[in-house]
This record gives sequence, C-alpha cells and structure tokens, in this order.
Amino acid sequence: MELLFNELSVITPSSDKYAANAKMKLFSETVAAAKLKGFRNIRSHYDSHQIELAGEYTLFNWLTSRDVPELYRNNLYGMFVLPFIDEEDEDIETKYIEANFFFEDPANGIARTACLGLASAYLYETISIGLQSQNAWRKNILTIFIEANDTIRFESVNNVYSKDCFDNTIISDFVEQSGNVVLQESLLAPNDKDIHIADHHGKDELKSLWNKLKNNPYVVAGRSTDWGGRRFIRKFDRNGVVEIVLVASEREYALWVQTTGRSLRETKAIADALRDRFE
Repeated sequence: MELLFNELSVITPSSDKYAANAKMKLFSETVAAAKLKGFRNIRSHYDSHQIELAGEYTLFNWLTSRDVPELYRNNLYGMFVLPFIDEEDEDIETKYIEANFFFEDPANGIARTACLGLASAYLYETISIGLQSQNAWRKNILTIFIEANDTIRFESVNNVYSKDCFDNTIISDFVEQSGNVVLQESLLAPNDKDIHIADHHGKDELKSLWNKLKNNPYVVAGRSTDWGGRRFIRKFDRNGVVEIVLVASEREYALWVQTTGRSLRETKAIADALRDRFE
C-alpha cells in the first residue's frame, strides 16, 4: 500500500528550520505508524530537494541534518517515490488528465488551488499524508472538488497527519479493508448474464471472447463498445466496469464488461485476473 504526499501542507514554509523540525518530528512519527500498518511508500510529485520546509531548508536538508535525531530521519529513508502517479498506471493518469482537481478552504486562508497529492489519493483510493502546518490539514477527511464534462462534484479523501490518526475509526476501518481485496462473486449462471454485441464485422470474435469471459465468477454483463486501444485492458473504473480490447482482422474491437467490482482496487484485481487468463 502507498500513501500520497499532500504537497499543499508545505505550500507555506515554516518560519525557520527549528519550527520545521518540530513539524517534521510529528510527520516522521506518522510515517512510522503508517509503516506498521503496511504502507511501504509515499508517492510525491516533488523530490526531497524540491520540498521546502523553511527558507533555504528542504526535506533533503532535514534528512541529512545532524541536528535531527537519526530515529526520525530513518523513518523516512526510502519512503518517498516519484512520480505522484505511477508511470505504469495509464488508467489513473487518464482520469487525472480528463478532469481538474482543486482544494479550497477559505476559513483557513487557502484559495482554490490544484491539489496533485489529494487528487492522486482519491484516484488511487488511498490515504493522503501531510505536515501539520495549519488547521486545514488536521482533519481525517479532506474535501476536494472535481471539474469534468462541465460538471462539478465534491469528493472525500482520507487523510493522516499524526500517529494517532491510525486509531481513528475512519482511518482504521479503511486500512483494515485495504489490507486484502475480497472479491464478490456474481450469483448469475454464465448463460444468464446479459450480452449485447452490435451486428458488425468483428461480432464473431467478440462473441467468442464473451463465451470465455461469462464463465468468470466476477463478470456480470457485457456489450460491444467503441473501437480503439492498444492494450487488452483498455480501462477500468471504480464502478466495476472493465473495457477489453480484442485486436482482430486489423480492427481493434472493444467489449464493455460489468464486473462485481465495488471499488477501484477490486475492479483492478478483476481486470488483472482477466488479463492474465485471456490476453
């Protein structure tokens, strides 16, 4: 499991390195608690040289400072990884590109601003982590708003800022559910699952693929959809939809498949299983 670094929590640097060190001590303790829960990395858009904690004092300076106890520095060694969206996660990257993600908290003096870390935490269905730089970040639920297709919607992001956050029911329940993916099987018999394939060239190939897919216990329904794609799994969503591409006769036919996935993690697990079995 991975955390996402909330870069907005350091958008206003501390007054000096001593104030920064005090905040980093709490941050380090939070990371230590996260590691005990199975979180192995913190994804970030910025590396340690770019994360400014105070004037001319970066995270890299903190990690190499003799003034900082080794215990706290060791908690963070090897934890930060770039980029904030894994280069192999093309579906997540596409979702990020197709929308605009913002955070705003006028009560704490934060104007509308893009939020890379919080957006990624939402898309990955994981937890954001940040420094206790102000009250805005001392919450276990942060609200972001997403603009896409001329609509605006608000979504929640789980957030940790201290070691005690992992004792909070919201966070502890989330971590427990994230530990293992438990998939729900469909109650439908294979031949009772709905399938609609348009009458066009490629129909026979898609029918042949469906006759294999319908036997999977996590597949519910299917239908042909628009062309295109270079990978067997073209796309998957948190609502359980997996789009599969079948290259046949120089045309890239696609099948929209509804699965029992109830979250992005569950749908990804099903998509991975389908790819391993049928690609």
